[in-house]
Amino acid sequence: MAKKLEFFYDYVSPYSYLADSQVVKVGGSSLVYRPMFLAAVMQATGNKPPGSIEVKEKYLRKDISRWVSRYSVSYKWNPKFPQNTLKALRLAVVAQRDGVFDRVHSTLFAAMFVHELDLDDDKVLADIMNAAGLDESETFARIADQSVKDELKANTDEAVSRGAFGAPTFFVGKEMFFGNDRFDFIKEALN
Repeated sequence: MAKKLEFFYDYVSPYSYLADSQVVKVGGSSLVYRPMFLAAVMQATGNKPPGSIEVKEKYLRKDISRWVSRYSVSYKWNPKFPQNTLKALRLAVVAQRDGVFDRVHSTLFAAMFVHELDLDDDKVLADIMNAAGLDESETFARIADQSVKDELKANTDEAVSRGAFGAPTFFVGKEMFFGNDRFDFIKEALN
């Protein structure tokens, strides 16, 4: 049985966006996307967003620029950063349940880091839903459903219980890898 690669991420994380641009090349059919609420992970682990510390934010902007160049991806620093991605993450859970994740996932990252949109804005989410062929009113009702909230919370709690402290976090079995720059180690673990 092939090993699976679990990718815990949040749409607010620029490093998750960068990792997402490469992860399919590494994980292929063994890849499992696990949306998690990064703010809750950081709160549970006592971590702080790098952008909240002035010297780290300055470095972060340079570092992200390097990775954008390395991966040849589009990127714009969203002026509304950080932002609340709870509804976007719940939309990802709904999309996974409905088998349309591939139509929603990359669009959410692009909204955040290419088009500089606010993922907490219902109009932005409605446009993404409509483009994916989802019924807007039904989908908004579903992202407010307790079972969807519970699934996202369970993903988040599981990530923390397994050692996650930020995003992106990857697991191959019990082995954890943090950051968009760990793909060589992940490939070794998968093989």
